[in-house]
Amino acid sequence: MPRFFHEPFRDQFLIAFLFIALGVHYFFPIPWILFPVALVGAIPTFIGAVQGISRGKINIDTFNTFALIVSFATKDGRTAAFIVLMLAFARLLDWRTQSRMHNAVEELLKLKPQRAFRERRGKVEEIAVEKIKTDDTLVIKDGDRVPVDGVIIFGRAQLNESSVTGESSPVKKMHGDTVLAGTLNESGVIKIKATHVGKDSTIERMAALMREASSRKSHAEKIADRFAALFLPAVALLGLGVYWITKDPIKMASIFLVACADDMAVALPLAMNAALGMAAKRGVIIKGGESLEILAKLRQLVLDKTGTLTYGKLAIHHTEIAKGVPEAKFWSALAAAEKYSEHPIGRAIFRGASKHIHSIPDPDDYGVQEGGGVWAKIGTSRIVLGNEKIFRAQRLPVDKKILSRIELFRKKGYTAVILFINRAFAGIIAVADAPRPEAANSIHELRELGVKRITMFTGDNESVANEIAGILGISEFRASMNPEDKLRALEVIQKGKNGFVGMVGDGVNDAPALARADIGIAMGSGGTAVAVEAADVVITTDNLLRLPEIIKLSRRTFSVIRSDIWIWAVSNMLGFALVLFGFAGPAFAAFYNFAADFFPLINSSRLFRDRDQHQIAAETKNKK
Repeated sequence: MPRFFHEPFRDQFLIAFLFIALGVHYFFPIPWILFPVALVGAIPTFIGAVQGISRGKINIDTFNTFALIVSFATKDGRTAAFIVLMLAFARLLDWRTQSRMHNAVEELLKLKPQRAFRERRGKVEEIAVEKIKTDDTLVIKDGDRVPVDGVIIFGRAQLNESSVTGESSPVKKMHGDTVLAGTLNESGVIKIKATHVGKDSTIERMAALMREASSRKSHAEKIADRFAALFLPAVALLGLGVYWITKDPIKMASIFLVACADDMAVALPLAMNAALGMAAKRGVIIKGGESLEILAKLRQLVLDKTGTLTYGKLAIHHTEIAKGVPEAKFWSALAAAEKYSEHPIGRAIFRGASKHIHSIPDPDDYGVQEGGGVWAKIGTSRIVLGNEKIFRAQRLPVDKKILSRIELFRKKGYTAVILFINRAFAGIIAVADAPRPEAANSIHELRELGVKRITMFTGDNESVANEIAGILGISEFRASMNPEDKLRALEVIQKGKNGFVGMVGDGVNDAPALARADIGIAMGSGGTAVAVEAADVVITTDNLLRLPEIIKLSRRTFSVIRSDIWIWAVSNMLGFALVLFGFAGPAFAAFYNFAADFFPLINSSRLFRDRDQHQIAAETKNKK
């Protein structure tokens, strides 16, 4: 079908044509000139009415068709033309708001580059993004966008992730760090190994989840739909009652025209989609209006420890540098000794040490003591790093005070290693799965929002759980739990009937509890596909501060929806009163209906303005 017959082109043409016809009629009042124009303009309304009747439903087009028939029967061409004009404006307004709701997905997918640079056998070739395969080596230059998810295998860069995660400040990335498709390399050159390509990339998963979310209605939307289904027959009865009393078909037509039902069909989804789009801009995918509604009422929250409250990977937690050892020498020795390590502890030490120095020398010689540690030789320095096993093998003297410090760290759940440089003690490094820096603030904000009961679940032992809970200010926790234990404990909390219960997790072992909770929230960046699938909300940034943010957003959204319903109810009552008391005829009723459509739409659009202002603030902060 030609493009002209589709929205918005059809209604734009009709509006222009009707304005011209009404203008001509104003200067040359020929009685018949407006009838053919109004009749042509009424065709979309007639089609909508026929489609509704064929499905056994009364819709707003049914009422509008009756009003137009009355206008034609009474030979009031000006009223008929004006009604058609207002209906065309209303359809155009609906199209504009609907298209704005769907733009977020298209904007997101535009961030994906079309071309990428792949390195093979020492040569770099430019290829289409669709040809990238898992484990391909890709070169990301300064100013390029990352084409797929991957892990850095060479180089350092500053990546702007604001378009995907909502983080306004560029993030420093180095060897071993994860990068996401659609993010922008602001400085530096890196090579990455592709890990998630095509539909499995973060940006594609976000787009798919957003499409799915827009089709899921909240409880409030479902009630509004049911009420609208009853409202239109009620209007039909009111119109017939008015005609039975007054015997005036024009007044009945005015009742039908003034009834505002289509505005709610757009305003509520508009508010929902604005909220879902705003959450997506902040790196949070909410899978539909029902999930958003439960978030607004959330009163209890269970959080998994590993990968949720903590990073889920080892990091340097404490260091004790021996007297007389320069700090730069300490960090350089650590980084050089672990530069080529593949062990999780070694990689954690290397990542931590790399943050303190700019240049990391290659060791001249290097060795591994299985289960003990590593040794390396750099120039005249011999470095030994590890536990008691390697020190016994290397015949290094370890003071009892040092051993007691090591034992103390271990009791707290840390993995502690000792550094020797040229057979002299240089320091202690304690490695652990560190809490996320924002976790404590997030817990505090959640309590201020009325989430009174916050519980931590973990498979770790009691001492580790107690340590992390103490740092984060969580008084209630359960340790040494398997997936079945987590599910049972969650069900016990739900039976308390103290409000909706949310579950936050990231791993396969969290999936049963995520699915069972009133609302499951997955940490999506490092989370497993099973957890993301089972959850109702996915936090792609792994930033726990998003939790209080989305609760605030959900509450604001439902405040807007409640005010939409009040605006709709008041505008209908006022419109009916204007008709019944003789202040409004068909033309004014059509205008009133069109004007009244704006009020709930403008109210819902406040959420779009909030989103845009938030984005501008983030971009301003980023430029600074």
